[in-house]
Amino acid sequence: MKTYLSYTLLAAILILLSACESGAKFTVHNTCAYPVYINVDSGEQVTINSNATRSFDIDTDTQSIFTGTVKRTVPVKVIGETYSLEDEINNLWTDNTSITVEAGEELHAYLNPNRASIKVLNSTDTKIREVWIYKNDGIIPSLFTTIGEIEPGDSKFKRVDYYTPSNPFSYQVHVFLEGSSEPLIYGNAGTILYKDQQFFTEVVTK
Repeated sequence: MKTYLSYTLLAAILILLSACESGAKFTVHNTCAYPVYINVDSGEQVTINSNATRSFDIDTDTQSIFTGTVKRTVPVKVIGETYSLEDEINNLWTDNTSITVEAGEELHAYLNPNRASIKVLNSTDTKIREVWIYKNDGIIPSLFTTIGEIEPGDSKFKRVDYYTPSNPFSYQVHVFLEGSSEPLIYGNAGTILYKDQQFFTEVVTK
């Protein structure tokens, strides 16, 4: 009888242990044609290349029948070259959000392209002081956005709106090298960007 009770108790303990879960997984699928840069739970920035997937392990407390459901909310920062998080409530683009995971759960996020972008590579030995990006709707070109300093050998990108038949426009990029007041000009009326496209500009010494 004593042996039977011991086996019963051991079986009950094993059942309880098997019901315990800790940790969660967050898997990000980048369906864009360009990279996405992501930080999860204030960790190091990770690059997810085009059409690639990356999983992140997230620590949680242990969940069991005694604790009930164990959840944890962690910050996430996402910067895609042709993707932005959209805050539909405030009607703006953002790079920051948060996710709530449950112990033992795997949560999936699919990043589908929703922007275009302009990327400038500085292949000169002179610092780029500033980049002006003009948007031209065929009437009056207007300054749409800027990119700050770019050191020799470095590159920076800026996400921009994309062309649609109901909102047609082109882009022109003005690059100001350190010590020069006259810009190097790239792009013209044919520089039209559709969703998930990038205008890549390499600035070289002439």
